[in-house]
Amino acid sequence: MRIWSLLLCLCSASLFIGAAFPGKADGPGHEAERIFQRAKAEDFKGDEYCAACHEDKVANFAGSPHAACMSSDKLPLGKRGCEGCHGAGGVHQDENNPEVVSFRSMTPKESSAACLRCHESTMSASHWKNSAHAKADLACVTCHKIHPDSEPQWADSSFKRGKADDLKKPLFTAAAATKSLLMADEPTLCGQCHTSEIAQFRMNSHHPVPEGQVVCSDCHTVHPSKESKSRFNGVNDKCVTCHTEYAGPFVYQHDPVAGNSGDGCLECHKAHGSANPRLLNTFSRGLCAQCHTEKLSTHHPGQSCWNTGCHVAPHGSNTDPYFLKP
Repeated sequence: MRIWSLLLCLCSASLFIGAAFPGKADGPGHEAERIFQRAKAEDFKGDEYCAACHEDKVANFAGSPHAACMSSDKLPLGKRGCEGCHGAGGVHQDENNPEVVSFRSMTPKESSAACLRCHESTMSASHWKNSAHAKADLACVTCHKIHPDSEPQWADSSFKRGKADDLKKPLFTAAAATKSLLMADEPTLCGQCHTSEIAQFRMNSHHPVPEGQVVCSDCHTVHPSKESKSRFNGVNDKCVTCHTEYAGPFVYQHDPVAGNSGDGCLECHKAHGSANPRLLNTFSRGLCAQCHTEKLSTHHPGQSCWNTGCHVAPHGSNTDPYFLKP
């Protein structure tokens, strides 16, 4: 009976400690959360307190979009100004145990979790955890700036391949304006890792990314969320946001366009760039022969099936089941 009583006491004690110090729980972001939970109201001193030592950083931060979002008196103390990201100034200056939230010293998981304290409306922690970027061990600060003069997290480490100087040289002559506190314009930034896609943009036929008319996020959902998943059902839905003339519905639908087979638009087209016209996977009638193999022995158009004047409506037709007319 005494043993059961002792075990019950130990379990109760452990539950009490876990409830009193939830920030010590092992998991992504626990380091920043622990520092914020340690702070008392009087530990939050304001940006003027930080400027005593970090005058240049405080002045630089004033020119950041973050500053406008973190200056409201309606926000809780733990989400205002410098202390909204780095923790309370009083904790940082504690003589016995000084601590600060440093995004460069934290792991990518902890760093991203610290950002999601405020950016939970952008995406939830679970959505970020399951994203390709998170699985590649990237962090929010790999791509985004906290301060306007921030360098990428990998600029002074082996965190990811690339050099800080690379981001100061636009990858293409015509670059779209940098937005969303990104380290550089999207093609230059994304190209640090996605080198094969960048090479495809240099082919004769390509989406107009080098011309600055399209950016990566026009097609790719960088921050996946429940809303973004419900917005697009697949590749075709994204393509027809620009290529509306091929959206249909047509009376006679071509299966890939209707989404009834394979990869939809990607059955025929490359997404980034191609050596063939119109971003096609292959040239001439070989493209159609990927599916219509039986036609190779009976059809000899000499050119592509639609250039000979036969199947002039390869995406779909309202008048002819064989796409011989629009």
